[in-house]
Amino acid sequence: MFKEQYEVVGPTDPVFAVAGEDVILPCSVKPNISVVDMRVEWYRSDLKDSQPVHLYEDHEDKNTDQIQSYRGRTNLNHQQLQRGNASLKLSSVRVSDEALYKCFIQSRSWYDEATVNVNVEGAKTIEN
Repeated sequence: MFKEQYEVVGPTDPVFAVAGEDVILPCSVKPNISVVDMRVEWYRSDLKDSQPVHLYEDHEDKNTDQIQSYRGRTNLNHQQLQRGNASLKLSSVRVSDEALYKCFIQSRSWYDEATVNVNVEGAKTIEN
């Protein structure tokens, strides 16, 4: 019996983001198989409720239960999913986005997850 086995890989170092700008949270599978037919869920490990930061399932983004503060600010590149790349684009970064994120990828017979540590540098104020 064939078992799908893959490893979900995130960055080894923290991802630095600047408040107000966009950032990519890297996440991919090894080997580079398509994750189009899988469930891809991004969530924050520090938030106990099960609301996702971003959810892709059944070939579409399902963000009805998405955390309110992330509405309209997350994006998965569906063409990249075919290459095993499930990186999340987060737009208009806020200081409150600083957290540990989990990239969880689940197929019919297997799942794995990776952690992405996001550090946000606040907008610096210039003092006269």
